[in-house]
Amino acid sequence: MKFKLSRLEARLQSLIEGSASRLFPSRQQQNDLAYHLLQAMRAGIRPGRDGISQAPNLYTINADPEGAKVLLNNQALLDQLAETLVEAGREAELEFPSPPVIRVYADPALAPGQFNVTARNSRENLSQTSDLSLSDIAAEAQEPRIPEGAFLIVDGTRVVTLTQPVLNIGRRADNQIVIDDPRVSRVHAQLRAIKGRYWIFDLDSTRGTFVNGERVHQSVLHPGDVIALSDVPLVYGQDGDEPDETQDYDPHE
Repeated sequence: MKFKLSRLEARLQSLIEGSASRLFPSRQQQNDLAYHLLQAMRAGIRPGRDGISQAPNLYTINADPEGAKVLLNNQALLDQLAETLVEAGREAELEFPSPPVIRVYADPALAPGQFNVTARNSRENLSQTSDLSLSDIAAEAQEPRIPEGAFLIVDGTRVVTLTQPVLNIGRRADNQIVIDDPRVSRVHAQLRAIKGRYWIFDLDSTRGTFVNGERVHQSVLHPGDVIALSDVPLVYGQDGDEPDETQDYDPHE
C-alpha cells in the first residue's frame, strides 16, 4: 500500500507541475498541495467491502486568500485533480463511495503559499441532489408538474425556456444548460420540478450556488429570483406571473 500511495503522490505532483506551474511558481507550493492531498486521503482510508479499502470522497482545501482565489478561478484544475485521485486511487486498489469532490475555502490565518487539506467520507453521492424532499421527488418522477412559462436569463444575454422536469446546469457539454465559464463546475447545479415549482439544487460545486445573495444547497425559485453560479448570474422568471422585484446581487458582499 505504501508503494502504491507513493505512486499516487508522484502522479498528483506531475499533474500539478504541468497544470499549475503558472499559478504556483514556487515548486514547494506545488509539492505541498500534492503532499497534503495525499496525506488527507491516507488519513481517511477505511476498511471497505470484500477487503477493499475505501478512500474518502470529500476533500477540502483551505488556502490563504490569494491561493484560494487562484484555485477557485481554475475549476478545470480542480476537476483534473479529482479525476487523478480516482484513477490513481484505483491503481492503489482503493474504492470511493462516490466520485470525489474538491472544495476550496480561504483561510486568512494561513500564510501566503500555505495549504491545509482535510478529507472525509460522505455517505451522500456528492454528484446527486440531496434528500430534502425524497418523497416529493419520487412522486414528481411519476407525473412531473412543470411550471408554465418558466425561463432563465443567463448572464444577462441568453434566455433559456425551461420545459423539462430535470435540468443539469454546468460547464460540461452534456448538461441541459451549458455555461462555458471556468468559474462554473462541470455539473454545478440542477433544476427540478417539484409540485409545480422549480427548485434549484447545488451539486456540491466548488464555488457555490446563491439565490438572492445567499448561498444555498437547495431552494424553491420564485419569479424575479437572482441565481448566481459562482459569479455567473441567472434570473428566474415565469411568463404570466407578476414577478417580485428582482433582487440586487453582489457576490463579493
